[in-house]
Amino acid sequence: MRNPKGFTLLELLVVVVIVGIMSGTAIVSSLGLLQSRRFDSAVESFASAARQARQFAQNRGETYTFEFTLHDPNSNKSAEDPPDHYLLYRGSLRPKNPDWQPLPEHIWIYRTSLNGPPFQWTFDERGTIAPNQMGTIVLQDNTNLDPGLETAGSLAEYLRGKKTNPNGRSRGIIMNTYLGKMSVVTIGTL
Repeated sequence: MRNPKGFTLLELLVVVVIVGIMSGTAIVSSLGLLQSRRFDSAVESFASAARQARQFAQNRGETYTFEFTLHDPNSNKSAEDPPDHYLLYRGSLRPKNPDWQPLPEHIWIYRTSLNGPPFQWTFDERGTIAPNQMGTIVLQDNTNLDPGLETAGSLAEYLRGKKTNPNGRSRGIIMNTYLGKMSVVTIGTL
């Protein structure tokens, strides 16, 4: 017979196990969402700095440069250049003491189609870049690397493709005209 005053030990254990499973699932889901938001924020900060260089050039009537370093230190201009950083400066010559801005931990500037090093967009007083500076920059979350990116031919087409980049594991910035128009590409769409 059942005791009407309370729950049995078995009933309590079943409830505790169910709550534990639900809590564990919620924690794992929220960690993935947090990392995805961090990734989106890093891509947007990176793109915002590039847009700011263009805006400064137009508003002040001067040349401004947006420069960045790749994750692979051997690909950068100097061994002292910190990987996965970016820099905004007036003119086309890097200052002696550059103020490098880091991307968040686990976010890599993985590949680019820009010629370099140095990898840069130099905006003239009209906010335009030289045609040889047009290209794509791809950022990756190193906790969730995209294996298809290593062999991708056209980075821009790869980022835009729903078949090649269905879950937005690779995100990037495409400088697609000499006028300085930038597109931030996420989740396989433009």
